[in-house]
Amino acid sequence: MEQQQYSLEEIVRYAEQGSVDFKYLLATKYRNGDGVEMDKAKAAQMYRELADQGDSYSQYDLAFMLDNGEGILQDRDESEKYFKLAADQEDSDACLCYGGILFERGEYKDAERYFLTAAMKGDVKAEYNIGLLYLGEYLGEPDKAKALEWFESAADKEFVLAESMVGSLYMEANDLKKAEAYFRKAAEHGEPTAQYNLGALALSGQIKMEYVEAIEWLTKAAQNGMQPAYEILMKLNSQ
Repeated sequence: MEQQQYSLEEIVRYAEQGSVDFKYLLATKYRNGDGVEMDKAKAAQMYRELADQGDSYSQYDLAFMLDNGEGILQDRDESEKYFKLAADQEDSDACLCYGGILFERGEYKDAERYFLTAAMKGDVKAEYNIGLLYLGEYLGEPDKAKALEWFESAADKEFVLAESMVGSLYMEANDLKKAEAYFRKAAEHGEPTAQYNLGALALSGQIKMEYVEAIEWLTKAAQNGMQPAYEILMKLNSQ
């Protein structure tokens, strides 16, 4: 349902008639101060009423407000409860958040399950997180092949961290042509590790690149906080 298709008066009227969708829209208007005076406490109250009726969108938004203390007292336990309720209804945002909670708690297998649910709905951050799970020892022996598949899927959707990670995995496998391609994508999107790797690979002669371009990438990496890039530049300047 497109919110902009309805006037505030219509939203209020349908909400008063009991429509869950319009109650949710009205709560969101109070949360954002959209056409009404901002009232986050009222929004949270309305979300809670809908959440307790099983509305997954309201469960997620209430969980987010509880997690951040937005218009309501911060309550991480209550937040987790509502994230799980929404995630169990396969809300992709909730699956990503609840999977993150489980990951932080060390419940990696359950985290994988929720990340997979979100990833199957096209959530690029979930794809990246699954890649991290398979790359480490969280689920047993690392599986770089599986990790690479998920990272590449996220990279193909231009998720910058995944682009850089794919480049790193191809660099480890000594496939420098593919590594350069992914590093370049990530570097052009402003990712400092990829910027550093491009410049460093070029200066070491492992990939072909004009010296000036290599220095430009290292400079950008250093400006973005990459200490190794700064050290290389300082060493070159002292020679």
